[in-house]
Amino acid sequence: VSAFEESIIQRIKRLEREVERLQRWERPKLGQWTSFTPTYTDWTSGTVKGTFKYSIIGNIVFLLIDMTAGTSNSTAARIDLPVNADLTASYGGALGMAMDNGVVLSVATKWYIGGTNQEIAFASNMGSGLWTASGTKRVRCLAIYAKGT
Repeated sequence: VSAFEESIIQRIKRLEREVERLQRWERPKLGQWTSFTPTYTDWTSGTVKGTFKYSIIGNIVFLLIDMTAGTSNSTAARIDLPVNADLTASYGGALGMAMDNGVVLSVATKWYIGGTNQEIAFASNMGSGLWTASGTKRVRCLAIYAKGT
């Protein structure tokens, strides 16, 4: 084996080690869920419970909300985002489940991120969607939005 061939072999081995190192470093970060405790508005203090997680892949934030308890004290429903959104755009989608005053709603309900506040708002229908200001209020959704700076 010539000196040139040996140097190429050594370079390839170094590149293989670098690829292995990068794979170990990147793999745990990609798609990992991070739990957070939401700051919420429009629920009675201390009543909100459930699973609240987010994951960041590149510039996209995935937000998982599975509220298992919450008492309403307002006709609105909002939770602060765990990661700021790029508010030059608006985001929205359907809720997986919504409960208003102890009744699971049978109409389509929505989540919305937009405007000037770093929060996700929930509506009890696909329009203005006001909630009952008492009783059990719960939401479940997977929201996706672009991360802000």
